[in-house]
Amino acid sequence: MKNKDKKFNAQNTKWTFTAEVYDEICKTIGCRRPEYGGLLGSSDGEHIDHYYFDATSERSAGVYMMDIPACNKVIHEWNDNDIELVGVIHSHPNGVTRPSNGDLLMAKNIIESINVHGRFFTPIVQVSPKLNGEIKIYPYSFEQSVEMKTPLMEIEKESAEERRLSALDKKASNRFKRIEHVFPNNLIAKKKVICVGCGGSRPFLEMLARCGVGTFILFDGDIIEDTNIATQGTFISELGKLKVDVIKNRILDINPLAHVVCISKYLDNSITDDEFFKMAKLDSCDYHDTLLCGCTDNFFAQDRCAQLSVKYKIPYLAAQIFEKGKGHEVLFWYPGLTASCPRCILESRYRKMLTQNSSATGSSEGAAVCVTDYLNSIKSYIALKILCYDEPLTPYYHELDNYSDRNYFMTKCSSEFNAPAFEPIKLVEVNETDLTFPFVTIAIGQIQEENCPLCGGKSHTNKAETAIPDTRITVNPYTNINNNMKGETEND
Repeated sequence: MKNKDKKFNAQNTKWTFTAEVYDEICKTIGCRRPEYGGLLGSSDGEHIDHYYFDATSERSAGVYMMDIPACNKVIHEWNDNDIELVGVIHSHPNGVTRPSNGDLLMAKNIIESINVHGRFFTPIVQVSPKLNGEIKIYPYSFEQSVEMKTPLMEIEKESAEERRLSALDKKASNRFKRIEHVFPNNLIAKKKVICVGCGGSRPFLEMLARCGVGTFILFDGDIIEDTNIATQGTFISELGKLKVDVIKNRILDINPLAHVVCISKYLDNSITDDEFFKMAKLDSCDYHDTLLCGCTDNFFAQDRCAQLSVKYKIPYLAAQIFEKGKGHEVLFWYPGLTASCPRCILESRYRKMLTQNSSATGSSEGAAVCVTDYLNSIKSYIALKILCYDEPLTPYYHELDNYSDRNYFMTKCSSEFNAPAFEPIKLVEVNETDLTFPFVTIAIGQIQEENCPLCGGKSHTNKAETAIPDTRITVNPYTNINNNMKGETEND
């Protein structure tokens, strides 16, 4: 082994593990049977801030023998980056908390081969019998004389990322001051938003972060591509990165106290309902404080989101841009308030999708980013009405009552967009020459379907208790078959 001379020598009486290094030791050595080890490095002579897990070492029930070629390669790389090898850590069988004679010999060989000036840290790890990552570290070091000593040691409680976020929090401590009267007592911090599909919804999530929403669960397996730059508010510097990761960074740059969970997966058949329940952390959730957002352009993924919201009785919001950005829609469902569920609202679309060979993926091709941002603004406003529906201290308290039977919003963004719901407005424009309505959002009245497969329809007395065994199945009453999320359908 070789370790080139450093401008400092490890002479301190105490070593401090960074939180990141400690976590890695827990995840590697702490999850394996005894006699696994690795290298410890320091960039400042005080903190152990580098760690290499020696996964290819030779070992038995009572002996750890490091992979010398692999470790030498790491030491050379560390040397080139001014990182000093300061120790070797490894685990012992339960109850053996001191270095053995073999460990003393290993330390002597390392000290002589890399010309250590001072002490060489050789802590012993005791792992939990459950191999669950729980560990206890016993600190020891050897001097040039190969005399064993017990140095002081501590583990940082905060990681570098946590310290960075804490500094940001202090730097912008008044960021929510101007909306304190809207969300008194920081009540919005207890709210959770689960978003499936995070591409075009990035501004929507950022808006909610600026309102102080405390928890975000983000589902999306996609990466940022150059075609996203014009339509999703992304940047060239983000190309190739996971969408959930860059959105997390943006949210934390707005509110460092937010809790953001990134799930870089698509919500497809590989994820069961029980797995979704755990991923979305619904076990301790109050539906008054939770919102599930279906923001994907895949029909069957949207259906899955709608089913999950009804199954677990959590409010739901979904949105879609129409072709070429001529208009868009937003719909919502709130347990105990809205009679029409998402499937009731989109019954005609379900019929078309499940009886024709229609594409399962919608297209917003040709929609300028301003159309997307317009939609995100409307989504954000409705999301606040949903999240604060039961909060009497906010201006959104019970505002949804006005839309309990009109829980489908459609927006006209282009004069080319024609829909029956906009006909009365066109008549006003024709008869009143001094009035025009270029951008209009209307709430359209909804009627609950007679035998809706999702909520039970009018004939079901308690919609919230409708049994939904597996949301990966899309019930198809039109052809008497079940279709999965891949969109395998039969023609009538």
